[in-house]
Amino acid sequence: MLGIDSSAEMIEAAETIRADLPADSRQRLRFEQADVTDWQPARPVDVIVSNALLQWMSEHEKLLPLWVSQLSAGGWLAFAVPGNFEQPTHALLRQLAGTARWRSSLQDVAFNRQAADPAEYLDLLAREGCAVDAWETTYLHVLDGDDPVLRWYQGTGLRPVIAALSANDAAEFMADYGALLREHYPRQPYGTVLPFRRVFVVAHRER
Repeated sequence: MLGIDSSAEMIEAAETIRADLPADSRQRLRFEQADVTDWQPARPVDVIVSNALLQWMSEHEKLLPLWVSQLSAGGWLAFAVPGNFEQPTHALLRQLAGTARWRSSLQDVAFNRQAADPAEYLDLLAREGCAVDAWETTYLHVLDGDDPVLRWYQGTGLRPVIAALSANDAAEFMADYGALLREHYPRQPYGTVLPFRRVFVVAHRER
C-alpha cells in the first residue's frame, strides 16, 4: 500500500505513525512525496482512496478520469470531499476576505468550490465506464469549548488565509471571523452545533 502527499511535513507525520505499527503492517505500507496531478503508478492499481485532498484543488473533477485510467480492470476508486461552500462558515469567510480591510492582503487566496453535487460525480464517472454510488451526508457535530467552530476551521478552510497573513494580521482576521461565527452558530447549553456536509463517491471500474 502506497500513500502519497505533496507535503513533506505530512509524509514525515505519516512515517512517524508507520513506525509504531506492527512489523507486518509496516512492511506493507510506504509513503512517497508526490503531486497527484502528475503521479503515475508503475502498474494499474486495484484501489485508489482519497480523503481531505480534492477540496484544495480547483477543477478537481478533471483529475478523476486520470485516476480511473490508473485502475486495473475491476478496480475501485473512493473519495470523500466536504461540501460546505455555500454554508455560513464559508460564505462568511469569503465575505470577510472581500472587505476593504482584507481584500488586498487576500486577493490571491483561492476559495475553491469544495465539491460537486453527487449527481455530477456519478455522471462523470459512469461515462468513464464505472458503476457508481454517490451520496451526501450532513453531520451535526456538537462542539465543546469557546469558539469551537473557529477552532475547527483553523485546521481546514482557514489555512490558506492564515498562510497569506502575518501573525498579527492572522490573529485580527480570526477575531473578526470568530465574531461572525458566534452570531451564526450560537452556543447552546450542551455545546455548539456545526452542520457539516460531506459528499462520498465509490466507483467500480467495469471495463
